Amino acid sequence: MANEPSAQSTEPSAQPSPDEQALELRCKGRSFAAIAKALGFARASQANEAFNRALRTRPKKDQATIRDEENRRLDDLADRLRSRTDLSKDQVDNQIKIITRMREVLMAS
Repeated sequence: MANEPSAQSTEPSAQPSPDEQALELRCKGRSFAAIAKALGFARASQANEAFNRALRTRPKKDQATIRDEENRRLDDLADRLRSRTDLSKDQVDNQIKIITRMREVLMAS
């Protein structure tokens, strides 16, 4: 019958969603800028948002593990920023504020 959809169109896609891909890439240690570029997001903040959306779909135990890993990454990033001598105090402070906001979003339920 010509009007019936094909079996192909009703099967779920084997390709993970962009949110799932963002989570997977971040768990592999990729930066949000690299994730944005790989997935076609305009900004790193969009990759961070996708990561957080996917995180919230995980079971609570998995969320806790992923949050712990992400907090370690953010701690490392903050430490590297504070040790940079090529940035002004204001530049470092602004970047630390961004990291603080990322951590707040990460920990929100």
